[in-house]
Amino acid sequence: MSTEKPIALTRDCTAIMIPSGEKIELVAGDTVWLTQALGGSYTVMTERGYTARIDGEDGDALGLT
Repeated sequence: MSTEKPIALTRDCTAIMIPSGEKIELVAGDTVWLTQALGGSYTVMTERGYTARIDGEDGDALGLT
């Protein structure tokens, strides 16, 4: 699953930058683009160009279940 449409986060959530593994905080209202949904986690591209993984438990921040 991926989308070319931007997604505005509905709440703050923590993400892990790929490939560094550094934790970053994404803030409600930030725009991301979903690049992959696999194995209970979501890979997104941030508006700053970072690739990051969001855990499945935070899928609601993306508007996903």
